[in-house]
Amino acid sequence: MGSTTGDIPAEQRRILQSPPPELVAEAAANPGGSIAAIDYAYIGDPDGYVPAEAVRGVWRVGPDGKLTGEFEENPGYGPPKDDFARLTDSDHWLEWLGDPAAAVRGSNLDCLTSQAPGAVVEWVKILDDPRHLTGGPRSPERDDLRLAVSSALAVTAPGGAGAGGLNPRPVGCALSSGVG
Repeated sequence: MGSTTGDIPAEQRRILQSPPPELVAEAAANPGGSIAAIDYAYIGDPDGYVPAEAVRGVWRVGPDGKLTGEFEENPGYGPPKDDFARLTDSDHWLEWLGDPAAAVRGSNLDCLTSQAPGAVVEWVKILDDPRHLTGGPRSPERDDLRLAVSSALAVTAPGGAGAGGLNPRPVGCALSSGVG
């Protein structure tokens, strides 16, 4: 549901009254589309992975490449959260993990903290359906278990700002394997 200048927050009204040159250029490059308003406090690199929750909303662009005055707020905007739906919402072979979400999150955390003790995984999102590997790193506990999971995650360095902090944090994509 879009909004007009009468009911959008003051910040969006100010932007619409005097749009920054980069917003005008983006609009001209995307006639008939929309431009995402990203909250950079939740991401490390705007050219990298941007979780949906980091998008405040979108500016609508008319067919002429100019802002229409509509700003559609993202109802899911806010701190990014774990998303393990691709692991837990389908009937597949992951029952052996017990709790697939906890196993993948724990595997990512173990890998990171072994390299950077004290690092904090703020959130993890599974980006693709999991794949069973027939080759790959062997689990010391279970030689027969190998799993590849494509994910995005945000990590705060030891002593860095927490999830509520405004400092940028690295957000990256990873391929986890050997979960088990």
